[in-house]
Formats: sequence, structure tokens, C-alpha cells
Amino acid sequence: MSGTRSYAQVDDFVDYMEQEVWEEYIRETVVPLWEAAWQLKEYHRQLQHEFNGRRLETLSEGEQQVCLGGIDPRRDEVYRRNSVAKFYKSFFGAQVSDLQSWLLSEAGEVQTEVTVEVEDSQFIEFADEVHDRLTQALSSQTLYQRWQEPEIDFDALLTSPDQVRDIVERLYQGVLEYVVNHSYPTFYLWSLNQTPRRFLQEAYPEFDDTQPLVRDQFGLTALDWTNPIKPDTEIYDSYEILCFPEYNPNNQGRSFGGSIAKTNELIWTYFSDYSTQTFRDALSTYFNNVSDLKQDYEDRVANRIANVPEQWVGRQFSIYFDGLSAATDRSDVEDSKESIMDLFDQAAPLLFLGLNKITYVSDDYLKIKPIGD
Repeated sequence: MSGTRSYAQVDDFVDYMEQEVWEEYIRETVVPLWEAAWQLKEYHRQLQHEFNGRRLETLSEGEQQVCLGGIDPRRDEVYRRNSVAKFYKSFFGAQVSDLQSWLLSEAGEVQTEVTVEVEDSQFIEFADEVHDRLTQALSSQTLYQRWQEPEIDFDALLTSPDQVRDIVERLYQGVLEYVVNHSYPTFYLWSLNQTPRRFLQEAYPEFDDTQPLVRDQFGLTALDWTNPIKPDTEIYDSYEILCFPEYNPNNQGRSFGGSIAKTNELIWTYFSDYSTQTFRDALSTYFNNVSDLKQDYEDRVANRIANVPEQWVGRQFSIYFDGLSAATDRSDVEDSKESIMDLFDQAAPLLFLGLNKITYVSDDYLKIKPIGD
């Protein structure tokens, strides 16, 4: 099958049959990312509680560093590149309500009351969503149960910007270690989703032996659709489409595997979508080579979809069927020489690699969209 290969001989690929491997993945990859996201989310919540709306003059000199540390009124760009104030503004939405009035006040030109604002930054929105998704993932499995929300020392963090930066860095590095681009365990779960069984058997020769694990712990189930293939046959089993409940349009639910996949989607969106530019700008101020992770992945696997119909790549398409006869245009189904199995064979690389997902299922067609659309 074009686009799918056996991973049995891939060096360092995840030993997907071993429960201990998945315990380690959860403990060493999922939980640290979840913890960093929670710490940043909680620290921001306490910042809002303590400072939002307060008059600047009521803050101690140390507390004022959150909004003013490193600001130089003599410069055109008053925020120094690595200043504390720029860091808090970029990542935590913390700043004085009217910087220009404060600058004039400092110059003795005008006296005005300035308050502190702590708003929801895109970075904190990202941390919040990552935390929520991974909480759902951790709550949906029993392989590793020793996870709990870490404590934070608000006062200690407030007086140590470097400690706060360390948590931001842990989140960023945790993201890079988590995504399908760099994590074989995440990729394995990603590839199980909405892929016909026979292609999973080809990619993962021991896949059938993992059924209790992928079903009971990861939540893998069968896509709910009107399958025209005769039941209780080998070909029916081969073309059974497996998916996580989050990706089962007609029977939605929650699962570990689905939450892991949804988190990867979330990360890709924040690292690529035009609407999250301020998020990427904040990261780029402190980290080198912040890239579009989705585009990086698509470039990396481009050769794996070389035989997929060109008009399907990066576009929405549908598979219409009447019995086993199928086509991508409803009017062509009756006279089509292709079966629904033929079209699944062609679409399988897109589904296996997670470039496209089935988003709608009816009695006579399935709608397939590029991931992220």
C-alpha cells in the first residue's frame, strides 16, 4: 500500500505492544507537559487575582517589576528585548493600563492614575487548552495513576522571573517532545485513528495482538457508518475503519487516544494558524527557530502520499457509494468501475498519516477534510 510501510524494522520505533512502554510515555511525556501547562495557568490566575485592576502605586517596588521591569522611557522601543515587563506582557498579558501616561508621569509632564491589567494572552489560552485536553487524556486511562496537580509558590515565582521562564521553557520543550513530528508513541496513536484495519496490520504486524490495550486503555473503537461490505467476511474485517470516539462523527465520546490526538491538533493550530500570530511572536522572542509544526510534518511525509490522487491532497473530498460501487462525485457512482475498497486504498495514506480526517458520515457518503480545516 502506497504511503504505509511496516514499522517493525524502524529503529527506535515505539514497542507498541508493551504496557510498560505506554506507562513510561505517560509519565515522561504526557504528565510533564500537563504539569507545566497547569503551573502557568494557575500562576496567571493568581496574577489576575492579585494585580488586575490595582493602582500601580499600591504595588511594592518588587511587584511593579512585573509591569515595569526593564522599561526604558528614553528609548523608542521602551521594552528592552529581554526585560521582565516585556516577558510578562507577551506571555501573561500583564501591563500597565496606559503606558504612555505612565511615561509622561515619569517625565514629570503629567500626573495620572495608572492601573495594572492582567488579561488572557494567547499563550495562556494555549496552556489552558493543553491542560484541559491532557487532563481528559489522563482521566481516560488506568496505566499510570500517579499524576496530580503540582503546587506553585506564587510569591517565590513573582520574585524570580527566571523560575517563571523555566516553566515556560518546560512547556515549549514538552510540546516539541510530544507532537507527532518528534514522538513515535504520539505518532502511533495518531495513525490508528480513522484508518482501515488492514492498513494498520500492514504498518504494525503485531497490531491484532494489541487489541485489549488499544481498546481498553486507548479507547479505539469502530467508526459508526453504513458499511456496504458484507458482514462476517474477511474483507469486511479488513476494511473496518477504526477510530477514537472523539473522531466518530455519529457516536462521539472521550478517550485517552483521542485526547492525545486532539492535543496534537491543538498544538499544530497554535503553531501555524494566522489567528495565533501573537502566540508565536511571544515564543520567537525567547526561543530560536519556532517553526510551523504542521507544515514541517507535511513536508516530511510528502513522499508518502505521492500516489494519492493529486486533487485530494490538501483538499476536502467525499466518497459516495451505492453498494460497493463508489466515486468521489455522486453522479458517477452508478457507472463507476471502482469499489469503495479501491477508494479507501487510495485515501488510506492520508488517513494513516493524519493529514485528513473523516468529518461527516451519512447513509451513502463520507466527507473527508484536511486536518485543521
